[in-house]
Amino acid sequence: MDYLTLLKKFEAVSLKDLDSVQLLNRHDTKFVFNVENLTTILTNLLPSYKILKINEDLIFDYNNDYFDTSDFIFYTQHHNENRNRFKIRYRNYKSTNTTFFEIKTKNNKNRTVKQRIKSEKISNTFNKDEEELINSVTGVNPSSLLKSINIKFSRITLVDNNFTERLTIDTNVNVLNNKNKKIFNKLIIAEIKQSKFNPKSYFIKCLKSQSITRMKFSKYCMGLIHLNPELKVNRFKPKLKILNKIISQEN
Repeated sequence: MDYLTLLKKFEAVSLKDLDSVQLLNRHDTKFVFNVENLTTILTNLLPSYKILKINEDLIFDYNNDYFDTSDFIFYTQHHNENRNRFKIRYRNYKSTNTTFFEIKTKNNKNRTVKQRIKSEKISNTFNKDEEELINSVTGVNPSSLLKSINIKFSRITLVDNNFTERLTIDTNVNVLNNKNKKIFNKLIIAEIKQSKFNPKSYFIKCLKSQSITRMKFSKYCMGLIHLNPELKVNRFKPKLKILNKIISQEN
């Protein structure tokens, strides 16, 4: 059985149900593995998680435009492991045809805080409210920001039976800028979102049983590296080596 068929066996929940675990201020834990592992993992998760369903869809397409300065200040913050670092983006949810302007902050307590404003569409320029949010959160002049990368992917969203944690599983990651494009069609990026880290989560135990361990991973940074060979990558070299090994995995 392939994983697309398996998804239909999960008990479904609505977007309204999922709103009870939005977790805009949360602890994120990521895992990266080859798509060949996904069916086994979902089979193990089936009794303990429910799946988000919207208009009969179980997989949802996301379209994201990220912004950075010409010298990639936000990328550099991440590469240098700054305690306070930011990502600025527009995100469009195809399933609901809604768009948000978002700023994600990873703070010095290793928590992710997401602030967002509903937008009419993805834009190349910021409106007044968006500019004010950029200034207040990042201290960066909005006029210095340029579109740095577009990232598209498909997402499966699960919630545990007790509605205490959310789990996202991203597939078919595509990154592009005005020069280059890269498709990561064998890569799965899973992320568990909790109010505080709980290593006893069934999902974490499930991946551990498959010898899949936690991995700090940024689609934004990995995408930029593959599209901009001039970027400094010193601290990311070990992670790139692991990533290439995962992608080339054969069962």
